[in-house]
Amino acid sequence: MNEFNITKDMVVEILEGVSFRMQKFKKELMDEYDLSFSNKNLSEIIGKIMEKVASDVFTKRLGYKVKRALADREPDLLFTKINKPMEIKMTSTENAWTGGEFSQRPFDYLLISWGGNFDEFFCCLTQLKNVDWKSNIKKKFYGPTLTAKAVYEKKDKIVFFGDFEITPRNTVKLKREKVKL
Repeated sequence: MNEFNITKDMVVEILEGVSFRMQKFKKELMDEYDLSFSNKNLSEIIGKIMEKVASDVFTKRLGYKVKRALADREPDLLFTKINKPMEIKMTSTENAWTGGEFSQRPFDYLLISWGGNFDEFFCCLTQLKNVDWKSNIKKKFYGPTLTAKAVYEKKDKIVFFGDFEITPRNTVKLKREKVKL
């Protein structure tokens, strides 16, 4: 499963870097100019920052180039030595990720949930196929979902940061951990 050879230490370094940059973004742009963004917009921004920081950290720590996407048609990360792509999927919720109905890629995914002051995260690695995503077209919603429960039930996952929590109503939610800066 982890043919990428990424470790929890690497992931923590990435999450700390993302948190630092997002807090700076919030202070120097959002707060300074009284701007607000939806969580969807923020997830896209955090995702782009995550691609850059992950590319830098993985390249440095693994000792070979890990390329980040420069266009939407490219995978978020490409581990050049092993020629393997990795997608990064962000959510601000504690129970699901949303994808694009026609854009799911059957790759390994780094699934991330963010919260708090951009300093709380859940992060795991798993392989997803198109069938893992539940279509919402019949509900007239473009985005298919991947539930926390579906990820929790997957055998081939590595949780690097955070955990799963079973609620009293027997649902699964993501439990985020706070990064230290």
